[in-house]
Amino acid sequence: MKKVYILLSVTFLTLVIVKCKPAAEDRFKMHENAKRISDSIGRVIDQAMAEVAIQPKEPVDTVKAK
Repeated sequence: MKKVYILLSVTFLTLVIVKCKPAAEDRFKMHENAKRISDSIGRVIDQAMAEVAIQPKEPVDTVKAK
């Protein structure tokens, strides 16, 4: 009976380790995708801000030259 418990324990631990491995890879892919999307959104916002940026005008002299 002791051998059966040991065999079940080893089998259970092996399944737990095997099941956890893809989750870590998926998490890494999710972080890569989130960073890519975040960078993309940042670029779009920067481009939109550059399009509507108000260019400074030349300074206007308020004192009239005589």
